[in-house]
Amino acid sequence: MLHIVETLSDPGIPGKPNEDAFGHVGGHAWVIDGATDVADGPLIGAETGAHWIANRASELFAELAVPFGADLQGMVRRTIEILAERFGHERLRAPNGRYELPSAAMVLLHAGEDKLVGANFADCGLVLVDDVSGEARIFGAAHVSREARAMSRTAELIAALAPGEDPFASTAVVDYLRASRNLQNTGTGYWILGLDPAASGHLRHWELPLARPVTGLLFSDGFGSIVFDYHRMDAATLVRRSVREGLAALLAELRHVEHVEDPEGRIHPRFKPSDDATAMLFRAGE
Repeated sequence: MLHIVETLSDPGIPGKPNEDAFGHVGGHAWVIDGATDVADGPLIGAETGAHWIANRASELFAELAVPFGADLQGMVRRTIEILAERFGHERLRAPNGRYELPSAAMVLLHAGEDKLVGANFADCGLVLVDDVSGEARIFGAAHVSREARAMSRTAELIAALAPGEDPFASTAVVDYLRASRNLQNTGTGYWILGLDPAASGHLRHWELPLARPVTGLLFSDGFGSIVFDYHRMDAATLVRRSVREGLAALLAELRHVEHVEDPEGRIHPRFKPSDDATAMLFRAGE
């Protein structure tokens, strides 16, 4: 059984659309984080591509959860097939390159009677804390070598900006982001939730026996940053404090780092002062 304790989703910039989405149906729960657009102009109506794919994928997960059950790979593949078909019908023009295609990070969980099945793309993650041992297990969020190199290059680009300069007005930043997006869903690049069904074959996937109750937290990287980028606590502490204090308290601490301690992203290099932050606290195995 899956019991949702609390959810939170907060836009990175007040008044702008939240490009994260989340949901839960029965034994399924998910968080999706649309990748900030670097397109040449409007592509999918009035929405950003990030908002479009995060919300359409979330709607499809809700529709497909029951038919697919624990077959998360099949569920994701069918979701992408439908997204690709809808994009073909709804787009305003042909994309100028792969960098314009909507894409998103995601984490998806199914809690059965005796096991948890999970899958993710990119840096949306899951932390599970065992009730007995108190140990935390982390899935999907730890930086891999490609992501570590990206952080190093981000720091270089941020350091080169003039004080107060908008990173997304910098040709060097936009060119870097577009070059990275051109590698999405390619054999020499990385795999992500987008418009290519072949990506489903490259999901990170795990199965865990559910021998006793666990507390878990699903999150987008904007929320997980408090652990994995700002290093204010470890993953187990994040979950325990979420239970004890509530998700809003953790969000306030996260935003304090971003808005008060490091508003220009010099200490913790990032292109946006604050990212959309989504978290879902749950219990399983009870």
